[in-house]
Amino acid sequence: MKVIFKSYLVILCLFLSIPQKALSFQKPESLKEIGVFAGLLRDRTLSEKDDYVTVPVGLRLGFDIKPLIKKFKFSKYIFKKASLLEFTVEPFMAGVISPDSNFETGCGLLSKYGYKFGKFLPFIDAGTGLQYTTQHTREEATQWCFQVQAGAGSYYFFEEDKAVSFEYRFRHFSNNDTKEPNKGVDTYGFYIGFSYFFN
Repeated sequence: MKVIFKSYLVILCLFLSIPQKALSFQKPESLKEIGVFAGLLRDRTLSEKDDYVTVPVGLRLGFDIKPLIKKFKFSKYIFKKASLLEFTVEPFMAGVISPDSNFETGCGLLSKYGYKFGKFLPFIDAGTGLQYTTQHTREEATQWCFQVQAGAGSYYFFEEDKAVSFEYRFRHFSNNDTKEPNKGVDTYGFYIGFSYFFN
């Protein structure tokens, strides 16, 4: 656990030390946010094993989908005042620290909606994804699984284009009935992150 935590701190420090000029690359026009995150997720319902506990760290890429949404008539009623409307890609890796020492990796695909109040930007997000875990459980027959996840949290902008984020996240993963058993593993916990926003 200490090795995992130290590794995450090193990754975060390296990201924070990147000079702003280094982020001035030729980016896709729709790229709104780039960031890193880490967290702690837990499922207390595994049969015949201790709690499933994982410590994820990952990259967050947020793409502005306002121009796309504006093409639909209903958008002016639902999304007119949105400060943040993103399609978010979250590739991640995670150390599984319970019930056994193992590893997860995968990628989440989420939609995110938020509204800014001063320096705070509360948001909700939800989506799906794909992951692989080396942890064997009685709930899942396969190690390749699909994700369904949702959460709520807030950004705090300490500079105009830089923010820290805090989020409560629920994440379910299962194999979509490709093989039995398929009871699923339901984890929940908190994420903390740092993001840079492009104007």
